[in-house]
Order: sequence, then C-alpha cells, then structure tokens
Amino acid sequence: MTCESLFARMGFECRERSAGVYRVFTPLSFCDGEPIGLYFVQKGDTVHVSDNANTLFHLRGVGMDVSDRKKWRGIRQIVENFGIELKASGEVTAFASTTNAADLVSRYLAAMLSIADLERETLGITVEVSTYIDEVEEHLRFWKPTVNLLVSPTVTGHSGRVHSFHFQFGDELIEAARPHSGRTGSILRKAADIQNSANPISVMVVMDDREDPERARAESDILSTMVKVLPFSRLASNSGSVPVRH
Repeated sequence: MTCESLFARMGFECRERSAGVYRVFTPLSFCDGEPIGLYFVQKGDTVHVSDNANTLFHLRGVGMDVSDRKKWRGIRQIVENFGIELKASGEVTAFASTTNAADLVSRYLAAMLSIADLERETLGITVEVSTYIDEVEEHLRFWKPTVNLLVSPTVTGHSGRVHSFHFQFGDELIEAARPHSGRTGSILRKAADIQNSANPISVMVVMDDREDPERARAESDILSTMVKVLPFSRLASNSGSVPVRH
C-alpha cells in the first residue's frame, strides 16, 4: 500500500483544477454527511485556502437562515477565532506563507468543524444523523451484496459546482435523509444541477420513515417530483432486516 492509496482509503481526495489550484476533499463532514473540503491555491511563496462560498451555500441548504450578512455574525465570529476570514462575498478564506501551510489548513478545518457544531446546535441535529447514514449503508450492502457501493462520491453539476452524495450504489447516487424541509430543498437543488449536466445520473433518496411517517411521506412526495424515493422501512425489509427505531 502506498501513502497515496492509504489517504484515499481514509477518505482524502485531491484534484488539480488548474496550475497551482487544488480541490481537496476530506473525510470530515457537516451534520448531514456532506464532506468538508477546501480549495488550496499556491502562488509563489503564498498559499491560499478557500471554501468558494460553499459553506454558506450548504448552511442555506439545510435550513439555516443566512439570507443576509447580519445573520452571518455567529459564523464570522467562529472563523475569526481561528484566524480565518468570512468575506462580504460569502467566501471563507485565509492566506499564509508556504512554510505555514500546514498550520493554515489545520486552522481552516478546525473552523469548519466548529461551524458544523453550530449547525447541529441550531438545527437540533445530533449524532442520530450519522448513525442513520451508517444504517442505510449497512442495509444497502445486505440488500444487493454484489452491487458496487461507493461511499461519499462527488459529481459535477451543470453549474460547475461539485456535489457530494452519501453513496453511489451501482449507477445510482444515494442520499440518506430524515424528513426536514431544508434537506428536501438541498437535495432537489443538487439533483436538478446534476440532471441538467452533460452526464446526468439517477438519484435516489432513502427517507427515514420510522419516527414520523406522515412527515416523511410529505417530504417524499415533494422529492419524488424529481428523484426516486425509497422509504427506509422498505429498504430494511428488502435487506431482510427489521428497522430499529432511534
């Protein structure tokens, strides 16, 4: 095993976008499972990290109100504690010398994890979300053990934005979702972007219908206008397992 293959197995990925510009994906994630990544740019003796304004886009997608700059105050305070800047454009960014690149990336990722904590606190999302994603993965593997299951795939949409999903199951992208209007809107936006791209891919949502079947049904009805929806209870039945309530 090489260091490169080890880092890939651990969930790290790096793509060169242009000369000196890299898109880095990490195994760290926000509360809904979306990976935390960064753009790393080197020019001469200076390095620059940026989220390309993806953090605010993500928070808006999960239902947090970031509609104007006054509501960015909490996020701005968090990143500034780590020496990172939230610009008026919505970009989270910072600069350092090449000799301090490791420290810069460390501070950036620490800031992102603190934003993820704020997200959980604001939306009341707990460790149950990540537990649910793990449950979906387990049931998918039991359901069709011969189908290739890829964790945390990324796909480029028509807009050029890179979207992440929880899984790719064969030729289909999978999102594990609990019923929440913010999550529904986020999924629909990225599904539309992907389906309008040059290489559209089918998307399926596995909806947790155990705690609130009525709300799950309502969100599923909205999602089904654009993507496939599979209730978790049906997935568990297909896999031969009994769904367990949180």
